[in-house]
Amino acid sequence: MLGQESDERKQHLSLWERFLHLLREFPSREYSFNLLVGLVIGVIGGYGAVGFRYAIHGVERLMFGTAEPTYHYLLDLPWYWLLAIPTIGGLIVGPIVTFFASEAKGHGVPEVMAAVATKGGIIRGRVAAAKVVASAVTIGSGGSAGSEGPIVQIGSSIASAIGQFLKVSPSKMKTFVGCGSAAGIAAVFNAPVAGMLFSLEIILGEFTVMHISPIIVASVTATAVSRAYLGNAPAFEVPEYALVSPIELIHYAVLGLAAAMVAVAFAKSLTATENVFERARIPEMFKPAIGGLTIGLLGVAGLPHVYGVGYEFIEEALRGHLPLMLLLGLIVAKIVATSATLGTGGSGGILAPSLFLGAMTGGVVWYGGQLITPELMAPNYGPYALVGMAAVVASATRAPLQAILILFELTGGYAVILPLMLSSIIAVLFGSKLMTESIYTVKLKAKGINLRRGAEVNVLKGIRTADVMRTEFKVVPDNMRLRPLLDVIGDAATHSTIFVTDRKERLIGLISFQELRRVLFDVEALEPILVAADIANLNPVAVSPDETLDVVIKLFGRKNLDELPVVDPADPTRVIGSVHRADVVEAYNHEILKRDLMGSMASSMIVANKVQSSPLSPGYSMAEIEVPSEFAGKSLRTLDLRAKRGIEVMLVRRPSPDKPGNIEGIVPSPDLILQPGDVVLLSGPQDVVERLARR
Repeated sequence: MLGQESDERKQHLSLWERFLHLLREFPSREYSFNLLVGLVIGVIGGYGAVGFRYAIHGVERLMFGTAEPTYHYLLDLPWYWLLAIPTIGGLIVGPIVTFFASEAKGHGVPEVMAAVATKGGIIRGRVAAAKVVASAVTIGSGGSAGSEGPIVQIGSSIASAIGQFLKVSPSKMKTFVGCGSAAGIAAVFNAPVAGMLFSLEIILGEFTVMHISPIIVASVTATAVSRAYLGNAPAFEVPEYALVSPIELIHYAVLGLAAAMVAVAFAKSLTATENVFERARIPEMFKPAIGGLTIGLLGVAGLPHVYGVGYEFIEEALRGHLPLMLLLGLIVAKIVATSATLGTGGSGGILAPSLFLGAMTGGVVWYGGQLITPELMAPNYGPYALVGMAAVVASATRAPLQAILILFELTGGYAVILPLMLSSIIAVLFGSKLMTESIYTVKLKAKGINLRRGAEVNVLKGIRTADVMRTEFKVVPDNMRLRPLLDVIGDAATHSTIFVTDRKERLIGLISFQELRRVLFDVEALEPILVAADIANLNPVAVSPDETLDVVIKLFGRKNLDELPVVDPADPTRVIGSVHRADVVEAYNHEILKRDLMGSMASSMIVANKVQSSPLSPGYSMAEIEVPSEFAGKSLRTLDLRAKRGIEVMLVRRPSPDKPGNIEGIVPSPDLILQPGDVVLLSGPQDVVERLARR
């Protein structure tokens, strides 16, 4: 009997292994494979969106006592509950984003864009779980944020996990991440075309047939799943609309300008809040509670309108039921509330707040038009609110096609499409003049990621001067005569700049070829009267070891120098080393090569106990080796392999602690501690790499 059960178990295991083998062989039929995976991601994304919606309502029921707390319901709550509930939500979210997955804080979309641009679409699996809980608690407890950003990150994380399991190439991985984001937007807004365009226009930044087909399948599938559970009705009712006169388009053009100003104010307020709280000396886990407290104070002050997603008041604006002063107050309050929620570390999206701001802005512009040309205005500001929604979203995200179509699908109305397009395009153009980056890319640019030029990364922002600093340099006293000075310069073949110090060995100047050429043609006459201090540039530029190389390279260009002194941070007059332009350029090239290789290999390398090495260029090699015993138990920062051995650790592979038998790829960070049995991908000078590989 036991033998029969064992045979059955082996047969089942064999069938499972065959299934996995077929699944992994299926990528050879590329087109069908992409469509099938897009379908799977669409189903998972659709159910993820439905589950996330239920999770938000569950938190609302737990916190407020009802699944959908309305404005009048909130007004009936005691003031202390209005204050306490968002604060409690922040206290719950803080530990989640601090200890479990820091990527879960904020609006999430920039993190997905960065993963696509710099990591080949690799996203940590735990991000999806953390994002679901953190965002549901943030929004459900009254935080001013939308549900679309979290579901984009959730769908993208799941899609990335599927791609990593199937060990697909980086190009396919990016496509799958795009499928996940499209599925999320499509399911949340019941808008398949908008979901597709969001993925192509914002996440991937490119339109190719290879991307479009599986993304369409994912978007349509997710929408079908969402409609089966949440219904097929448009999210908002379309106000009655008819263009009173072609001259009325002037008012819609003004609305585009106003929407751009609101969008830029929103983006700058959110960015400023994030920057303030990133630098604030407050425990990370308590920061979201400050955002929740801010929401509570707004509620106590009589503005519970800003709690949650805000669809109730978007609908009121579309009906034209809100007075002018309330519209103006809600624009300011919503910017403050959303900046406080997301800038302090809460979790949620920015599309819903942008729609809210656009609806209020449209109403304000309509009231202004009524004062000037009342006979040329619509009878109420509903159409202006609708157009304002698209215009603010377009200007904030710099994705006009997605903004136009998402509003078209949200409302199901075509009549308003002409002013919708006009205001959106004007908002994008004017907004780009006021602020170079979008609300998504401004955060990435601060990290050195420039998506407007493909996946180019300012990698120098991540490298310190100490990583490339040389400890040897040429220094002369300020009273050295010209002739011996020239002898020193002649002997310093590898140095383009000589550092001049005073009697206390304090840096007072630099001598480069620019200073020397003034005296080279009359050395005999000038030798008796000139000393080093007379020739040197007495306004020296120096850098500290902690300065990033993007600053150093700018100084090289600005001062037309090829070598700069590195000074002690505690004593800026004491030289401790030098940094050379050639070393900075080499560090840049190595980092670019490392990221390119990491992106192409992270999803396809198979760990083996044997050494796998390959030449990259003359004198430069790459190898996959098991961690030497002397490296085990030490962090990469402690080992400092780049400075000591000239090699880079590009990828670390180790057995997954959560899934026995699986191998996980780890993008190395300075604080990563190597463990016995880790396999590392190294690149660097061929002799050094081969020497390590032979151990």
